[in-house]
Amino acid sequence: MSEEISYKQVRQEVEQFLSYNKGHSFTSDHIDKQFNYGSREAKRYRWQVLDELVGKGVLELAGTGKYRYPDNELETIDWQQSDVEDVIQVKWPLGFERYIKTYHQSINMIAGCPGAGKTSFLYEFVLRNMNNPMGVVLFTNDMSPEEIKERFLNSGIEIPNPPPWQTFSRQDNFGDVIQPDMINVIDYLDLNSEFYLIGAEIEKIYRKLRRGIAVVAIQKRPGQDIGVGGLPSWKRAKLYFALDTLKDQDGLYHKIKVVKARGRVNPLVNPVGLEFQCKLVGGIKFVPRSKPQVDLPK
Repeated sequence: MSEEISYKQVRQEVEQFLSYNKGHSFTSDHIDKQFNYGSREAKRYRWQVLDELVGKGVLELAGTGKYRYPDNELETIDWQQSDVEDVIQVKWPLGFERYIKTYHQSINMIAGCPGAGKTSFLYEFVLRNMNNPMGVVLFTNDMSPEEIKERFLNSGIEIPNPPPWQTFSRQDNFGDVIQPDMINVIDYLDLNSEFYLIGAEIEKIYRKLRRGIAVVAIQKRPGQDIGVGGLPSWKRAKLYFALDTLKDQDGLYHKIKVVKARGRVNPLVNPVGLEFQCKLVGGIKFVPRSKPQVDLPK
């Protein structure tokens, strides 16, 4: 920075800084570092500009030396012109699409304890939707190319070469690479046991979506319906599945339960609580071993 600086220059730079921070909190130190304000004069002008903006109601004080630039812009929703039939025609394992709608710009969670079949559920979902005109992209964080190939070969379904979907290795920051108008499948969201960050990452993914969706797998503890991270993983989801592995006199089996469903194919049939007991064949295909219990209209 040059030795001389003017109030006008500082004001322009502060306004430039604010244009990238609408709706966010920041400190005066952030501005000083951004524009290398080291002199007493520069900091005095910076303080003056911020004080004036607070006085005009442009900024809010959020603490000592801390400010927030409110985001007052509103987006009008023309709901009367919307098409209630404009949902995504996806196919879920075990035919859950007979009971639930899948909306555009939606988060769809798959919470499963270790060994419950999260990857199998997602891979079967990919196969069932590989020809969807929206296009499918699969992100994986712990599967080698050989493991991926073995799973898909076990499906018994003929897959073109190259496959009609894209597969990428990704460990974190999925919100940076989400395809806004496609079907995004994430196997799985882990964040290295920092479970409290899961809600924030899901929010980033949601904000990146436009017409597309994200189908996101996370871990959960046995016997619980909600995955790690707790309610933050549940609140943004329009659809939430819980996967468990159980055992009875006939051996091991899998249970898939609808924990949350915002869209109902039949308004009189609530799919929440719907459960399938099933066997996993070839590590990729769920086969029901009993009919699901559904609350039918009276």
